[in-house]
Amino acid sequence: MDTAAGRVFLKALPDDSPSAPLYRRERLVGAVLPEGVPAPRLLWSGHTAGWVALLIEHVDAAREVELGPGSPDLHGVLEVVQVLGETLSPNPGAQVPPVVDNVRFLVRRADALLADPPSDLPAADAYRHGRGLLDLDALGGSTLLHADLHEGNLLACPAGVRVIDWGLACQGAAWVEIALLIPRLILAGHTPEQAERLVERVPAWKSAPADAVTGLAAVWVLFREFVARNGPAGIRPSRARAAVAGRAWVEYRTARGKRRSAKPREAGVSV
Repeated sequence: MDTAAGRVFLKALPDDSPSAPLYRRERLVGAVLPEGVPAPRLLWSGHTAGWVALLIEHVDAAREVELGPGSPDLHGVLEVVQVLGETLSPNPGAQVPPVVDNVRFLVRRADALLADPPSDLPAADAYRHGRGLLDLDALGGSTLLHADLHEGNLLACPAGVRVIDWGLACQGAAWVEIALLIPRLILAGHTPEQAERLVERVPAWKSAPADAVTGLAAVWVLFREFVARNGPAGIRPSRARAAVAGRAWVEYRTARGKRRSAKPREAGVSV
């Protein structure tokens, strides 16, 4: 919207819309984001006449970032992920649910799929192994997480990369933010090994428990496998593409984990 005070961004939804809770959560986050967070400011919000409305600072000359190999945006994206983890630890006061609530939603769909796997479900053994490694307690922490960083929620502008759409924000361990970005990097064209190597430059990744990462990866992908088969027709193709990317990551981590667990046994035999 062009106003006398300058250009602003307005978004609104009826309060009985399925997505209205996401707007209400974004409203809570926007009210407490510190100045150091690279995100447009929430200027005003309202809930009246059956509508939830958010008035947000407009990001001028912005475009969606590119996450593919060789993209000049990658450095800025990873820098933003590091800034988020450092600036939002601890949570500055946003009344958001713990990340385990978000993940439990994924787990329900993942378990439903594994309980009666379709004949075309690939990598079922890797998925089951990964699902068994999920430790919800390991996801807990004090950091305010965006939890949905991808090209559509990261804007490149002359001032740098800006983060938008905080509707899935939650609280948990800082490394979770990085783990949820990895399948997006793979979807953009990186191999799983390349994607993990890229995020190694973010300090919080060093604290990520290997098994918990594999478990989170498995349920993230299984959820997309589920939606690709059972979700609204309009989003099935995109979820299927995300599942292919995430599946490569799960298989990579599962195979690597098995190699690592086999080394002590091999060493023992040789001795």
